[in-house]
Parts: sequence; structure tokens; C-alpha cells
Amino acid sequence: MTKVTIDYLKKLVYEQLAFEYQSAKNVFAEEIGILNEEEPPGGLEEVTFNSIVAIDFFSKDGEVSSLEEQGEISFRASSPSEVDPQVLEDFFNSLYGGERSGFLTYYSKDELAAMNLFLVDGHNAGFAIKTDGDIVSVHNNSSLRGLSSLFMNEAKAQGGNKLDHFDGFLTGLYRKYGFNNVYQIYQWEEQYKPKGWNYDSISLLSRNESVYAETLLKMYPDMIDPQAELPNEEVEVTAESNTQEVINPSLKYNQYLYGRPDVVFRKL
Repeated sequence: MTKVTIDYLKKLVYEQLAFEYQSAKNVFAEEIGILNEEEPPGGLEEVTFNSIVAIDFFSKDGEVSSLEEQGEISFRASSPSEVDPQVLEDFFNSLYGGERSGFLTYYSKDELAAMNLFLVDGHNAGFAIKTDGDIVSVHNNSSLRGLSSLFMNEAKAQGGNKLDHFDGFLTGLYRKYGFNNVYQIYQWEEQYKPKGWNYDSISLLSRNESVYAETLLKMYPDMIDPQAELPNEEVEVTAESNTQEVINPSLKYNQYLYGRPDVVFRKL
């Protein structure tokens, strides 16, 4: 039986408001002929998988131990033009060797074979780069720590030039590694909410967690209680990298608060 708490009731109220808001948007969109009933290209399952394994990867970097203490790190590789069957098999097992990633199996072996794979020799840690430069499957299911800079720099050196993620924990980290050009934002759609997402709370007004923080703090500089003071109406805002978006600041604040961030597409 579900325990009824204040937070639980707030969550129910938000979900109802989100549903009503989305319904109103759909009615308006249908009237002017722009209703999009399709899930976004690539779907949300892929970005969900890559966000979850990346969050796990970067979180482990805070658990001490430097690369120097772990010895020399080298990569085994496989490419679409020269697939190494053993690297492919080992990468597949490495990628799905974690508690969450195994549950969220997304890429098949055939799909991984069409990518450039990089696997740390002797360890279950690596990353992949699609032929268009998209960095995916950044994971660490080993005892190694401190791999972030090594992986990000190696991925860029090997032709990786873009990635996507849910706004939040990864936002500040990817900026740090040079992915500062936000070229598209896909706003959360409750009808497409991804399977396996953890709904951790995110601060819309934190510069390290939100592509909207900078502009909202400039637009509403004297807020004491954002949840009460942000306007409950649609406004055009300039998000990170001058990306223009129309949002309802009040609903967006609550959306993030209850772990429903937008999807961010970045490149170098």
C-alpha cells in the first residue's frame, strides 16, 4: 500500500497539472495543424540509456583513486570497416555488466558493430562513437576510477564531436569537456516519458544542472520563492547557446523538481 505523504500528494498534483497542460498544448497544436504524434527521431530510450550509464560513469570519478595508482591504461578497438569479433563481444559484455545498464539493454551486437568501439584493456570500461561523431555508451563497470578526462579527451581525438543527454547532472560536466554548443532541445513530453528513468530532482535554476538557469535568473533576479513567483504562462526564453525555446517557467520548474528534465543535444 502506498504511503500518503505531502511529497506524494505534490507529485500527484504536478502530474495532473502536467497532463492538463500537455492536453491544452495538443488541442492548440491540432487546431493550427502542427500536432506531432510521433516520438522524436531516435526515440527517448536511447538517450535514457546513454544518460543513465554516463551518470553512473561520472559519479564513480568521485570515489578516489587516480590513474597513476592504477597503472597504464590502453584501449582495444573495433571499427565498422574492420570489426574485431572479440572486442565486439567483450564490449557488449562490458557495457551490460553493470546493475542498471544490464537491465536497460539497448544496443544490439549488430548495432555496436556499426560503431567505433573503445574498450579499456583488461577492464569493463569503454565508450563508442557512431559514424556521425555521436559519442554513446560511455560506461565503467570496473574497479577503475578517474577515467573521465581520459575518456572524453580520447573520444574527441577519435572523432567524437557531439552527444545528447537529459538536462541535470551531466549538463555541467559536458560543458567542462568542451561540448558547449547546444544545437537542439527536446522538451519533456509526458506521453513519451522514458522507461527506466529515475526521476531524481533537478534544480531548474542551477547553472550546472539546467540549460535554462542563466536566462531565468536574469529575467527574474529577485525571486525568493521560485515555485511561487515564476510566471505560470508561456514565455520565450533564450536557453544555453542562444537556443530559443517557449516554456512555462512555473511548470518547467516543477517538471524539473519532479525529475522530468528536457533532452539536450550538444556538439563541440
